Amino acid sequence: MNPKHLKMLSVLAACSMLGGLSASAQDKATLDLLVKKGVITQADADSVAKSAAVVAPKDAAVKKLQIEGMIQLQYDWLTTDDKAVASVDPASTNQALIRRAYLGAIADLGNGWGGELLLDVAAGANASAAPQAQGTQNLFEKVIIYKTVADYGTATAGFQKVPFVVEENTSSSQIKTVERSVATRFFTEPWGGSTTGRLGFANRHVGLYWSGNVTQVDGLGYGLAVTNAIQSTINFGNPAPGTAAYNEFGVWGNISYGNKFDALSYKVGLNLGYAGDANSTSGAAGVPAQNNAMWGYNPYLTLTYSDFTLTAEFIQAQIQNGRVNGGGITSTTAPYGFNVTPSYKINDEWEAVMRFSYLSTNGRGASINQLERNAANPLTGGTFNNVWAAYIGFNYYIIGNSLKLSAGYEFADFTDRSGGGVPGTLFTGPRADVSAVRTRLQLLF
Repeated sequence: MNPKHLKMLSVLAACSMLGGLSASAQDKATLDLLVKKGVITQADADSVAKSAAVVAPKDAAVKKLQIEGMIQLQYDWLTTDDKAVASVDPASTNQALIRRAYLGAIADLGNGWGGELLLDVAAGANASAAPQAQGTQNLFEKVIIYKTVADYGTATAGFQKVPFVVEENTSSSQIKTVERSVATRFFTEPWGGSTTGRLGFANRHVGLYWSGNVTQVDGLGYGLAVTNAIQSTINFGNPAPGTAAYNEFGVWGNISYGNKFDALSYKVGLNLGYAGDANSTSGAAGVPAQNNAMWGYNPYLTLTYSDFTLTAEFIQAQIQNGRVNGGGITSTTAPYGFNVTPSYKINDEWEAVMRFSYLSTNGRGASINQLERNAANPLTGGTFNNVWAAYIGFNYYIIGNSLKLSAGYEFADFTDRSGGGVPGTLFTGPRADVSAVRTRLQLLF
């Protein structure tokens, strides 16, 4: 073979080995050997190495190291219309923001073993991964070690979302709407307090997970998890006398079945959860601390027919001592809500989306800002017992889901306000409405 051709083939082979995102020290050794044998010059080797994107794992046992990330740039415009007599509306929200900025890595050690570390470097104090009790805000989205067993499932240890609420467990890069619904946010995002506000139920917990398939029944899947009962990644330490201990567990389970008939495919499922001390309170002066539990269920259905998709789910949880009744006596409450999200893919690039969401806090109450992200609370105060919200929007898939523009309008009607702005009083006050326009540009890599 012509030496010139051999040299060219060698350089191309070296480029092929180094041109991927993942590489190791062995690739450098190959280049050094080619230089030593006189097949290529040192300048050729340096040029190949310089042009290649090389990520080398620290440990030789790592077979593959994959970098992952996501950028979501967003613009929000929201107004709150307070229906209270002689009220003055709060200032509108008019903001451009970095909604999410993920950066992480996935390590493959072979034989089904691997791990993932994913950070949201744009996360703030009100991020959904915020801890419920003790400690400061973390940037973790996922921190896991896993083992995949072929044909059966995957065992995982670490910090990730538990299988409860379908919309919450749909990736932030793949949800059809710009933001998650008022119902989803009430059940899953950071705990608002023992008798009012969001539940902090589900979302991310540290623990052991199993997600599996029943090999004898095609389409039948299930999952189990045992975790800390509250949302956090940290050591809670020893409680002070008279305070809650936060030392109980959460147990989660799910089962689903899916099948397909011609152009119609469907999946039905049920998620269940119990969190032992998720509504714990420290106790006021002279009042003992309480370790209150939460438990809930979440049936759902997804349908796809040709270019039309529908997702529907119902969510309900019970919270020990989760609301205040007359005379300041607490009692168990059972909030519920649902989401219905139809979408239609007009063509490969454009998709129309709608969503209807409803929430009843069952006497617990929640503020507007806790449920409609970035919306202002009324200046007259108060929490609201019920809310419904309707969304309409579109997704423009510029390069599939890797480069996507989303936009939508949502109207939310908050009703049954707590009297005088005092949580636990009768929910007889005037309603308030929110109008929200949002756009988001997303890049995945």
